Amino acid sequence: LTIFLYSASADAPTSLSYTDLSPSKSHGPRITLTWSEPSERNGVIKSYTLFYSHDGVSPREISGIGKAALSHTVDVLGGVTYQFNVRAVTIKPGKNATKTVTTKEYGKLYLHIFERTSL
Repeated sequence: LTIFLYSASADAPTSLSYTDLSPSKSHGPRITLTWSEPSERNGVIKSYTLFYSHDGVSPREISGIGKAALSHTVDVLGGVTYQFNVRAVTIKPGKNATKTVTTKEYGKLYLHIFERTSL
């Protein structure tokens, strides 16, 4: 019988990247974050936690992201700089992988009304 005891937390997830998703009829702008497992897990990864914030606003936390997910999509505002942090959770939280992203600024939609005049 071999028992392994891990007291160190996991390293930060690797290869943290993002995709900027344009708004559509069904949703506003979004960011999809993608990452790889930490190089040193130091235990069994139970889940991932994502924190993100912008402009000094308190960070939003999304915990319990499935251990096999390795990506997550969030709604964002256009033309804003966000800081994203992702970490693996074993028996304790691991180190953060960090990515700073400035989202694309999308133009406003304008409705033009034309009057019909008789000649």
